[in-house]
Amino acid sequence: MTSKRFRLCSAATVTGLTLSLMLSACGPQPAENATAQSAAPSLSASATPSATALATPTATPSAEVPSPAVPAPPAPPAAPVQPASKTFTFPDGHISFSYPGSWSVRTQRGPGQEGPPWQPVEAIVSDGTGADLFSVSSGANGIGCSAGPVNRTVFDKAPVAGMREVDGTTPMFGFIVEGSGGNDSYFMAVMNPRNLEEGDVSSQCTLLKMGNGGAQNRVIFNQSVYPNHVPGFPSRQAAKSWMATEQYAQLKALMLSLTFS
Repeated sequence: MTSKRFRLCSAATVTGLTLSLMLSACGPQPAENATAQSAAPSLSASATPSATALATPTATPSAEVPSPAVPAPPAPPAAPVQPASKTFTFPDGHISFSYPGSWSVRTQRGPGQEGPPWQPVEAIVSDGTGADLFSVSSGANGIGCSAGPVNRTVFDKAPVAGMREVDGTTPMFGFIVEGSGGNDSYFMAVMNPRNLEEGDVSSQCTLLKMGNGGAQNRVIFNQSVYPNHVPGFPSRQAAKSWMATEQYAQLKALMLSLTFS
């Protein structure tokens, strides 16, 4: 009996000792956790300022430096507005042409037989200053050309697609000079291609034989019958230089626009 009691007490004692050891082992843990938790804010507070202090001096100044201002290039000057081109058609409706919007056209009785069936009309084209530049007549009858020996040089030529003579020939635009007796004469007109042959030839004739009669045209060089006109040229080189001007380009475009219907 005595030994059994001893064994029980020993077991109880061991059990109580084990429990006591387990409680003592688990008992200090909350205190250590509390210490760690209370220390964590101080570590975080001490680390944050140092990180901010390192980042601020390097990032902020470079972001705040303004870029140098680049001046914008000046706008190009606006091109002058050119008036739209106009179209002139003769009263009988056959010959038409286009011309710059700032120019004007006036008409008068043209050369040739008057009265039916022909009613010749001459159209005179003037620029914005009132200077007469170009003349074209339509519907003439009984007009011919006289010719003489000359030496001809052609400066420029091009077909006028909208015109057809009665024999089917396509007239040509041409700018030429003819020399005779030491004098030069300049002509710029729409004419039959035979008048654009170079060398020793017969003098030019700008008469075109159209379906409604004769038609003549020319740039007005030194012709006193007109109040204003294009001056002549002191030399062939001066005539070639004139070909680079806007006036020359406008007159050429006008003649190339001639049409017959």
